[in-house]
Amino acid sequence: DERKFVSALIVPDFGHLKQYALEHQIPCGSNEELVENKEIHDYMFGRIELLQAQFTSYEKIKKITLLPHPFTMESGELTNTLKLRRKIVLQRYAAEIEKMYAE
Repeated sequence: DERKFVSALIVPDFGHLKQYALEHQIPCGSNEELVENKEIHDYMFGRIELLQAQFTSYEKIKKITLLPHPFTMESGELTNTLKLRRKIVLQRYAAEIEKMYAE
């Protein structure tokens, strides 16, 4: 809210990412290793850019952070109807969010 640009926390499809990593000889041990890999990050951001090609500049996601684990009810990030608990997500990932805007 009230930030200079749109950013996103993304939980990728790890099955797809691991397949992509294998096809492109990118080391892929754990989910954490995958989301920290620059080639994987660039690939995911490229896919997002393709999907938002028709958006106006202010609507486009400018920075992303890939998360190594999905949001769950057990972690408190989702309600029992699978709605995102934004306040909890903002608190839990505050450092990651601030990093996107600091760079």
